[in-house]
Amino acid sequence: METAQWIALFKQAFCSMDKKLEQVLQLNSCREHWIQAEISLHAWFEENIEIWTDLPIGGGRKADLYARDESGATSMVAEVKCLGDASQAKCLEGDWSVRADIERLSSFNTSTRLFALVIAKGEQESNTGKRLRTDTWVEGRESINLDLGHALIRIWAL
Repeated sequence: METAQWIALFKQAFCSMDKKLEQVLQLNSCREHWIQAEISLHAWFEENIEIWTDLPIGGGRKADLYARDESGATSMVAEVKCLGDASQAKCLEGDWSVRADIERLSSFNTSTRLFALVIAKGEQESNTGKRLRTDTWVEGRESINLDLGHALIRIWAL
């Protein structure tokens, strides 16, 4: 699959989980894993495409999602980050941050690398939430945005 096809698949998966996602965003400890599972299930049941979790990418770190082509080579890796207005500023820069995830993903050699940022809408927009929604996290690349009302999904191809 080409990168544009992967992005379309991710957008379709987010649209199909829309109503459930609104509730899941209120559950702090399982949000990202649930979203990863929903993307994988959508790919399998709707497109007959296998997407797996936890690909080791070095340094004790793993990519959230990945797929392999017919030859067994990794054809897609993706990171899913779920943050919002209540998130702390340290989630933007630092060891376990948006920036760190993008840098780690950028180092992986494959044809498609996606970063999906799920931004839960809070009661009042914070400075962190504003940056999540407006910053250009991947230099030179525009995000593909999907506004679900209760969340903004921003997807970048690296």
